Amino acid sequence: MTNSDQPLTLQERKEECKPLVLIIDDQPEYAKLFDLLSESLGITAHIVNSCDEGIKALELFSFDVILMDWMMPDTDGPECSCKIRTIEKTTGGHIPIIGVSGSVRANRKECLEAGMDDYLEIPFTLEELHNILCKWLQKKEE
Repeated sequence: MTNSDQPLTLQERKEECKPLVLIIDDQPEYAKLFDLLSESLGITAHIVNSCDEGIKALELFSFDVILMDWMMPDTDGPECSCKIRTIEKTTGGHIPIIGVSGSVRANRKECLEAGMDDYLEIPFTLEELHNILCKWLQKKEE
């Protein structure tokens, strides 16, 4: 860390090791967007389109952060977050989950109640996405 008061930027992290971010989103256009942004954010994105695929990915890889879509057809984001938190109770650890939604039904309070750590509202800027990832990657290291 360059300054004890400031978290490493994703660019500084990129020079060390790219964080692995699990993106659970059923919308192909958002998956494509996250894939395109991953290089400029300095992350490696692993994109799945359902909760079941996300849970399978968690069995195979060690993720640094999860970006979770709020509304998905089979298992929505809040229910999927609850499933992940239940698994973590037996396996240990805690992966930061950031709820992502443009739905008027979703809000920060509901995300936190569902076991998520934070909330990012669509539309968001690249800077907002960068900042929230930096925030949770830094907290995970502490």
